[in-house]
Amino acid sequence: MRILLINDNHAPIGGAEQYFFDLKSRLKKVPGIEVFSLGFGQKPYHAQDEIILKGNHSKLTKWIGQIIFYPPIYFKIRRYLKKIRPDIIHIHNIKQYSTSLLAAIQSYPVVQTIHDYGAICPTAYNIHKNNLQACPTGFKWQCFFQHQLKYNFVVYLFLIYAFLKIRKKQKKLIKKFIAPSPLLVNYLKQNHFTHAVYIPPFVKARRHYSFDKIKPHHFLFAGQLGTHKGIHFLLEEFALARQKNNLLTLTLAGTGSMESVLHRRIKQLDLEASVYLVGWQNNLELYYQECVAVIFPSIWMEAFGLVMADAMTHARAIIGSNRGSPPWLIDDNQTGFIIDPYQPGMLAEKILMLADHLEYAKKLGKNGYEKIQSLIDNEATLKQIISCYLDASTG
Repeated sequence: MRILLINDNHAPIGGAEQYFFDLKSRLKKVPGIEVFSLGFGQKPYHAQDEIILKGNHSKLTKWIGQIIFYPPIYFKIRRYLKKIRPDIIHIHNIKQYSTSLLAAIQSYPVVQTIHDYGAICPTAYNIHKNNLQACPTGFKWQCFFQHQLKYNFVVYLFLIYAFLKIRKKQKKLIKKFIAPSPLLVNYLKQNHFTHAVYIPPFVKARRHYSFDKIKPHHFLFAGQLGTHKGIHFLLEEFALARQKNNLLTLTLAGTGSMESVLHRRIKQLDLEASVYLVGWQNNLELYYQECVAVIFPSIWMEAFGLVMADAMTHARAIIGSNRGSPPWLIDDNQTGFIIDPYQPGMLAEKILMLADHLEYAKKLGKNGYEKIQSLIDNEATLKQIISCYLDASTG
């Protein structure tokens, strides 16, 4: 079986990309399977088992590329398809040249892993602006204005148009939708993605954990440095917590559009000696070992959250927001804490509690380790994905 994996960013810059490359690596080890990948990047690149096309890097050109048909992109993809002759195409995020890409692959069996709530909300936040809580249904005409959030009305109309156009093509073309959490599957089925199934992502297999390197007042955030990840909210709450405990420190591991803004805000809050921006890290092993807990403060709906799963495999407590998957992964007061990112002082309180009660933090981490071991089986996940390929190719 020849499988082509497609993702808009062909670089390890986030959770979806980590999943993408992990899946490719695992499929390569399966007898009888050949795997290829296609994506977009800063420079074109072509190797034996992958092709990278030059992508758009501004929001405006990305948005336009989603709805406009680009013949050069279409024909480049078609040539690659003719060369490798895939039996199955497995797409992931497709926010670059979406219309052209979907047109190019329409004659092949296709499955898609849905990595965020962009399939059921034009902004992907799936949050109502009047109460800043999760929309229970996904985008509907009756909650049209609730999903607008921060966006200019003209921009919002464009996002809705692109959302409806792409969603129509997805439902027509794609034979199976894979979602990394049961909650997202429920949302997809509510919105008539009838062939949606829950398959958990992979986690790093780890038989042992250690608290030997833990720093009693140290916390970790790992992920994209973007507004949707709640990074501004985290800084404000951390500054509030430090007013009561000046031993607290925080590592921010990641990169993103808000990085320069964060540098300025860290300086304004007088946190330069206690907040460490370390950039994107391919290996977070030491950072997990040193922290008391991992903070996951997203303000949008999270589809899964690989950082949370990785933290659990290291037996680290998690403080996560009540947005999407965290309440499913985190058992409140058992493996960590669930907080409302819009309730001032709540995150600061939980940070202080774990910093002041290290043995309690370790207990939460141990409970999380046990939970993730029972929740995800990498071999079973891979078998389920291959089963989806077989169903799509014969259906």
